[in-house]
Amino acid sequence: MRSPSLPGGRPSRVSKYFEYLRISFQAVLAYRARYFVGVLTYLIHVSVYYFLYKALFTHGGSIKGYSLPAMVTYVSIGWISKSFYLNYIDHDLASDVRTGQIAMDLVKPVDFQLMYYFRGYGQSLFRIVLFTPPIVIATLLVFKVQGPPGAAHLGLFLISTFLSALIYLGINFLVGTIAVFFLSIQGILYPKNLMIELFSGLLIPIDWFPGWFQTLSALLPFQSIAFVPLSVYLGRLQGRALGEAIGLQLFWAVALFVAGRALWAACRRQMLIQGG
Repeated sequence: MRSPSLPGGRPSRVSKYFEYLRISFQAVLAYRARYFVGVLTYLIHVSVYYFLYKALFTHGGSIKGYSLPAMVTYVSIGWISKSFYLNYIDHDLASDVRTGQIAMDLVKPVDFQLMYYFRGYGQSLFRIVLFTPPIVIATLLVFKVQGPPGAAHLGLFLISTFLSALIYLGINFLVGTIAVFFLSIQGILYPKNLMIELFSGLLIPIDWFPGWFQTLSALLPFQSIAFVPLSVYLGRLQGRALGEAIGLQLFWAVALFVAGRALWAACRRQMLIQGG
């Protein structure tokens, strides 16, 4: 496929990456059955946690400052956010290594890491345009979801969720790149997904856990994926704490990008040594 060009016929460096975004969007769109199953799966997850927390709050009150309405909102907004930031570039990269497609990608005049990031953006764009809206509508119709304290918190929540997507991309690029050394990453995907589910705070708020777990979680990037944006949305982060939390997200997004770049450089050297 010919790369888009700027006026005058010169190829645009930026437009090349947006072409990968578009192709990724169309690739996800091709799997319509998976789309409908995905929407249904998200609604089932929200429903399961709704009834779980409803049983937990049978006698009312609050747990660690969370009331039942707050937890319903936490779970609902959490899964709505996940429908945006989730991507599968780790699977894509590992598949390209296994099939040899990576050799074709390496000769293209594009930055390899940015190419996969934009493929991830394409998946997120598909979700926010076609996948997330039905989940939002169904969730708001079925569950009593609270709004954020104000417009400022909503805006910061959207910024925080965008940073979540960058962090998730960074983690998945690192995991996918490991396939260059081991060819298969199936043994890594399950523990990776488990760690993200547990330490991100998507299933259970981080501040429900014991102190040692919270300390450990603060040293990892995972809570910046879900717990931080949800805390912003609920208004649990204010002032300096709010700024520090979003600043930490930005740090992890940059750190993971740099780490991915370093690991990919090592992978390229490995492939050159092997004659790839």
